[in-house]
Amino acid sequence: MHIRVVHHLVHLHHDRGQAGQVLRAGNQFLRRLKTPSKRRWHSSPPHGSLSTSGGAISHRVHLGLMRQRVAFRFAFEASHFYRLPHLSDEDNARLFGKASRHHGHNYQVEVVYRLAPQTPAAALETLAHATRQRIDAQFDHRCINIEHPAFREQLPTTENLAVYLWRDLREGLNAAVEEVSVHESETLASAYAGEQATDSEGVARPVVTMTRLYTFSAAHRLYNPHLSDEQNRAIYGKCANPYGHGHDYKLEITVKGVPDPITGMVMNLTELDALVQAEVLRHLDHKYLNEETPPFDHIPPTSENLVAFIVERLTPHLQGNARLHRVRLWETPRSYFEWQAES
Repeated sequence: MHIRVVHHLVHLHHDRGQAGQVLRAGNQFLRRLKTPSKRRWHSSPPHGSLSTSGGAISHRVHLGLMRQRVAFRFAFEASHFYRLPHLSDEDNARLFGKASRHHGHNYQVEVVYRLAPQTPAAALETLAHATRQRIDAQFDHRCINIEHPAFREQLPTTENLAVYLWRDLREGLNAAVEEVSVHESETLASAYAGEQATDSEGVARPVVTMTRLYTFSAAHRLYNPHLSDEQNRAIYGKCANPYGHGHDYKLEITVKGVPDPITGMVMNLTELDALVQAEVLRHLDHKYLNEETPPFDHIPPTSENLVAFIVERLTPHLQGNARLHRVRLWETPRSYFEWQAES
């Protein structure tokens, strides 16, 4: 099992007048990523803002050898509800919970484009402005179910929204959209990058990722009982404090699969929440891991080992359409530990 570690996130800021600086920073970022090590210490991709008549747009740039990935993030406010017309109000409430009622969100949408490496800043600004206009015209301050034709026949889940926007922006702007992610809230997001799978009837269906965020609080001591106290202090430093310390962890669980053609979901959130609660959170939340949660009574409860523990507990239950795709554990706001399934 390979677990990636990202530590000490550093944000670089720039404006459109510093495009050369952005590209150089991107190259330095890639060189750092290529450096092999057990723990990867690197800065995050360059971030910044483009000033347009529509307001500030967050964006970042990744450089490859022959092309660059440019990501823009936009926001819009909209309302929706999850209701299937052939079900009663009671059945809809059982299936979708509170989401069956008319409610709204402050959505965040990230659009990643694959562009030529020498794309000028003015062209980036034009693309950002056109993308924002197209998204706002269709979704901003609207009831999606009622006012958007595409969602009168399908539910506006984050999965369906991500697929729709990926296709709409590629066709409407004739642009090389690589991926679209839709964040409904801080705890729910979906992403689509064009992958498809053929169903039993030979129909190509989109393959989407859905990410759910959970939190738990736990105490631990980084200590290996097979080593001396001096050796543990040398390896773990103050984390080997004999009385322990703790964290407010953030846990991102990402599942991947084909959205159900009726519900529009890769996996029902109620089922995923119940699974994570039963298999993970009840063993970790408000626990002193070294004393209360095997196997951490005999192996160090590092975040790497915690990620492995979570993967092993969830994988057997996610073997159908929705499969475990990624586990990302934030130990602090500056560092996370990640496992991702092989493609």
